[in-house]
Amino acid sequence: MSLLGKAGLDLRSWAKGLRLAKQIILICIAGFVLALLGLRILGTSTDTSIAISLYRSISGDTLVPLVFGVATVGDLIWAPLVFWLYVFRKDRNEWTSSLIFAVAIVTAMALTDGLKADFNLPRPFQVPSLGIVARGEVPTNPAFPSGHTTNAFTVATVIWSRYPDWRIPFILLAVATGVSMIILGLHFPSDVIGGAFLGVFCGAFVLGLAKLRSNK
Repeated sequence: MSLLGKAGLDLRSWAKGLRLAKQIILICIAGFVLALLGLRILGTSTDTSIAISLYRSISGDTLVPLVFGVATVGDLIWAPLVFWLYVFRKDRNEWTSSLIFAVAIVTAMALTDGLKADFNLPRPFQVPSLGIVARGEVPTNPAFPSGHTTNAFTVATVIWSRYPDWRIPFILLAVATGVSMIILGLHFPSDVIGGAFLGVFCGAFVLGLAKLRSNK
């Protein structure tokens, strides 16, 4: 068995996985582009005004730890999920779920970092005229798309497909994560919307790939 051997490569599965979730993926691409062009570039005033309104929706620092906590849970909930499903669960389907979560999140993180570097757009607190100060943390990487939101929606997408009973809580967590990042002054609405569509894209793609591989 060879780790890098030719027999181990299955690049066609990537294309087939994309085709299996074609409709969802096309919607996600369209939504991502609309968030970037429609809000961030062409609708800057709307993007900015919503960001300022949500940022000002809480005053003082009393609720900041709670909002920051919600954002952190949404960003990192995948880690305990993967650990629980792989280490403690005996069902083979649960092991498959842990792998899907792990691959989907790695895909989401890789795409998020690459897109952030490509677009290199500022965060709200980096625009002095807005009067926004970063709350909870001071990230140094670019804004678009929101990594926290991408991760949260990636997890929610996998949950939606494999654990129907948990759909509502995880969708609410994903939405709350995105809103929290705006309230904290770390993202514009366009960053969050772009991250949401990117997360659904990553989840749908990996679910399609897993379905394809399971039929082999």
